[in-house]
Amino acid sequence: MGNRVLAVLHGRRVDGTLDLDLPKDITRSVPPSSRDAALEWLRENYPLDEDAAILARIEREEYEEQQKLIRRAEELGLYKPQSGTFGAERGEANDPYGKSVLKEIRERNEARLLAEQERKRKEWLENENKEREQVLRQVQQNTALQKFDDSAALEVRERADPAQRPLLAWIQKHHLQATEWNMEAAEKLSKADRLLPSLALTLLVLGLSYAFAANYEAPARAERMWPDMPPAAATAFAIMGANLAIFLLWKFPPAWRMLNRYFINVAFKPHPLSIVGNVFSHQQFKHLAMNMLMLWFIGTKLHDDIGRGNFLGLYMAAGAFGSMMSLTAHVLMGQLMITSLGASGAISGIVAAWCLLHSQERFTIFFLPHEWQEFISAKGWVLLTGFVAFEILNVVSPLRVVKLDHFAHLGGYLIGAVWALTWKGEQEKKRQKNRTWFDRFLSE
Repeated sequence: MGNRVLAVLHGRRVDGTLDLDLPKDITRSVPPSSRDAALEWLRENYPLDEDAAILARIEREEYEEQQKLIRRAEELGLYKPQSGTFGAERGEANDPYGKSVLKEIRERNEARLLAEQERKRKEWLENENKEREQVLRQVQQNTALQKFDDSAALEVRERADPAQRPLLAWIQKHHLQATEWNMEAAEKLSKADRLLPSLALTLLVLGLSYAFAANYEAPARAERMWPDMPPAAATAFAIMGANLAIFLLWKFPPAWRMLNRYFINVAFKPHPLSIVGNVFSHQQFKHLAMNMLMLWFIGTKLHDDIGRGNFLGLYMAAGAFGSMMSLTAHVLMGQLMITSLGASGAISGIVAAWCLLHSQERFTIFFLPHEWQEFISAKGWVLLTGFVAFEILNVVSPLRVVKLDHFAHLGGYLIGAVWALTWKGEQEKKRQKNRTWFDRFLSE
């Protein structure tokens, strides 16, 4: 038993496996103290590097594990002998570096992806006919579509081949996603279904605008974001920035789906939030520039007269009410395919308020010669009357002079006029109150 203990321990030293459990016959017969004494005797009489033996054991086990994995991969057909190994296959054109398994996998994946891409391309091109049939069926079933003047808008465009014109195909796909509606559900909407949700939001906006104007307190100069900029200019630049951001989003096709839902008024399937969103939305630079110029030249002057709280309250109220008036008119007249967007309603409210607050002042074109300005001028109330008459004329005339959202303009003029008259009345009451107090003070 002594010789067996010495043989097993020395074998474990050579193999680097001293950490493993000893055989059961040794552990049962030989106490631990005797085993430790035997190990000390071996280390003294037969010295060797036990640490090196342990490292060799680790390398040996890793190699054996690797060989097991290779044999398993060979059984599954995932591994082939590489160059430098006996029996290795040569690569393409008798390449001595051998065949690459990774290259084969990559080629299979590329072929699969190309096949999937080709399937989607054919499906995209074939769906053009299905779309054309669907539009034709909708026109036959919907009288509003049959009365729509712009027939070109209902035509199905020829789809671009993604392989030949990838950019145009990408744009067309986002356009279809943006205009994809549940047509059957939208056709069943009644006039009340189309108007009441938006009307509720419009009333909410009017109430919030009034509350904001009544409770707004201008921050101290040190607390403002741009303390060195006049408040009117800061307000105008903030509104311009919001409008410019939405304008740029219209140039980015992935945003069209969101913009069509929340930033344009669609009578056929209106979304309540678009009543507010479309006030900040423009698709054409000329439209954006005209509204922002009016905001700068007239809005900043009105802002100086009434303050930021009243200005923003009036701007949002006029914009929302103008959008609601436009939506109501188009729904009631059955013009469901007409869409509208832009800050014109809000700008109209600003113009109306400015004209009535300065109703007795004369306005002229500033770049005309001085001697002409006396003749080419009009009082504020006359100017506003002319604007309103122009909008009404275009509404009732069978031949529209200018294609604009006249109902939105009229709604904005109405809110601006009501606000200005209310403001002037309140200011007159304050003056009367102050005059009465002053007269009482003098009498006392």
